Amino acid sequence: MLRKLSLPAHLLLALCIYAFLFFCLREDPRVSTTTSSETLKALSVDIDTYAFRAERFNAYAVSERFRSGPGELGRGVDARISDEEMKRVNDADGYNSHACKCLAVIYPDKLPTASVILIFFNEPFRLIIRTVFSVVNRSPPALLKEVILLDDGSTQSDLLDNLDKFVANTWPDGIVRIVRLPQRTGLIRARLEGAKAATADVIIFLDAHCEATYRWLEPLLYRIWQKPDAVVCPAIANIDRFTLKIFRTDVRYTEDGWLSLRVGSFAWDGMFVFEHPPRSSVVKRQSNVDTIESLTMPGGLFAIHRDYFFKLGGYDDGMEIWGGENLELSFRIWQCGGSLEFSPCSTVGHVYRAIHPYSFPSKKDYNGYNTARMAEVWMDMYKENFYLARGDIKNMDYGDVSKRKKLRNDLGCRNFQWFLDNIAPHKFVYSRNRLGYGSCCNAENHCLLRGNDGSEYRKQQISLLVTPSRVTVHTWANLFALTETGLLRKDWNCVRVRRAGGPIASLWVFSEPTTDLEICPPEELEAPWEREWWRDWIAEQMERIEHLQAKHPEQGFQAVSTTSQRNAHFRWIFDKAHGKLINAQTGYCLDVVDGQRPVPRPCLDSAPSQTWHFSHHG
Repeated sequence: MLRKLSLPAHLLLALCIYAFLFFCLREDPRVSTTTSSETLKALSVDIDTYAFRAERFNAYAVSERFRSGPGELGRGVDARISDEEMKRVNDADGYNSHACKCLAVIYPDKLPTASVILIFFNEPFRLIIRTVFSVVNRSPPALLKEVILLDDGSTQSDLLDNLDKFVANTWPDGIVRIVRLPQRTGLIRARLEGAKAATADVIIFLDAHCEATYRWLEPLLYRIWQKPDAVVCPAIANIDRFTLKIFRTDVRYTEDGWLSLRVGSFAWDGMFVFEHPPRSSVVKRQSNVDTIESLTMPGGLFAIHRDYFFKLGGYDDGMEIWGGENLELSFRIWQCGGSLEFSPCSTVGHVYRAIHPYSFPSKKDYNGYNTARMAEVWMDMYKENFYLARGDIKNMDYGDVSKRKKLRNDLGCRNFQWFLDNIAPHKFVYSRNRLGYGSCCNAENHCLLRGNDGSEYRKQQISLLVTPSRVTVHTWANLFALTETGLLRKDWNCVRVRRAGGPIASLWVFSEPTTDLEICPPEELEAPWEREWWRDWIAEQMERIEHLQAKHPEQGFQAVSTTSQRNAHFRWIFDKAHGKLINAQTGYCLDVVDGQRPVPRPCLDSAPSQTWHFSHHG
């Protein structure tokens, strides 16, 4: 590998290794046990309490680099596999020079103080304690004012008196305190109560199933110190829910500055999704350790100045339990003059659950209710796209949003058109300049539907199915748009004709790929910023596939470059008068066979299965 590198690359690698050794092995992580009266006042503690906290921090900081054993330093533990297999799983698979740059950052002495708020409801005791230990042990005592454990009405016995005693005995200095709500209010309102109870300059919300890593706090506070109306999320590392191993966040840069850190976006059905940032967002930064803008945030892990949080209106207290609050707050931040960013130098591990481990008070669709409130207040005419994907809640009673609309007016917030044009120019909008959009059904009442064939590496061909219109219509799965360039799109996925070895070709919709790379041709996309974003994404995936090919040759990963594809495979001509969708390359019409799968077939003049219409026309 080294012989392929140029001389500057050799020097960079040498500097990174030197910086790693200097900062990780020689830097004294200890802090002084004395501090200024100003700091004591900000933390609301006396000098003895501060000295106690500093000594605790120093003891852990010095010992951490030498700690070993099961579970230490993010290593997973799984008794079900052999030692040989565990070694293979835990082996590092590459050197990341980005860590050197982050370690080299020197932060100001006077950063704002932080209140870390953890909301829990019947959370496993040990996961809560793991989170608290990591926050207290890895946060400089001059910056961490308190950790608030807010109990949203838990009923498990070990989270009552047992938790009280454990906290009192483990943190006698009072840096960790428990606030209990008399009954369950839901995550959203519980966070509001936590913010009200906080006393530091900055409030940091973390889920109760996290692990803070070394130097996680300083980058968040530093950015808010620079820009008080910035809301900052850490890079989120996945914690395996079985072994509790922390998987690294792929924060890397190519030679031309491409950043692989994922940031937040959204789907039109109101769900949060991750995406790779546009190159334009990456290159405009002054340094690779600077934060990067994000359309949205996951919602569970972020830092915000307490004064700004309440000036912005906190959370919508009309929302219930859980869901939608992250997108609502994200849009509000951007449209009302703030910024939402991810910090590549702050990393927090997070356990992603396969299912919700607890029940909700009723069978009500809380996420639908909350996202409808969000759409009505912030999305203006583009809420049509939301209701196209969530037709099931179009007539739902979403409560009174007059106070939230007044808040938007009082804050002088911009409209959603501004957000799309300036913050999310690469976002595909179904209703904008389309020949047809919404559900696409034929005269036999069969509607196109995105299949769900799994997400494993070898299952990248997501099938295009049909379903009776009475079964599902106006959902995200059957939301399509026919563009003016003739692409039949579902977000970044395009319907194309693929030869299947016989005279009749089969149709597939291709999802975000990692192996068999079949995607919308970038040169066919309408806008320059859309083509730029997609080309960057393709390059990233091709690089990832090459890595997988080298690492797992036995798996047979295969990458197919889109430059070799004939784009006519992807283009469709809509004969609106006769309802025909005609593939530009084959000249065949979109048809349905056996009421199950759409295929291209020779066009027939009066075939109801070949007569298509969109629910909305441009």
